[in-house]
Amino acid sequence: MANRRKKHSRAGLASLDYVLILGVVLPMAAFVLWIGPRTMRLAYEMVCVLVSWPFM
Repeated sequence: MANRRKKHSRAGLASLDYVLILGVVLPMAAFVLWIGPRTMRLAYEMVCVLVSWPFM
């Protein structure tokens, strides 16, 4: 029958999800938490310079 759909097996794909989370998402989150404060500080300094330069 042409209308019959195959059942797709997800056996083993849960372990790939764990590898993706542990190998990609967690290191990216750690990097963002590590570089985030420096990025915010630099953005704040840049805004301060852009606001104050006409008065110097």
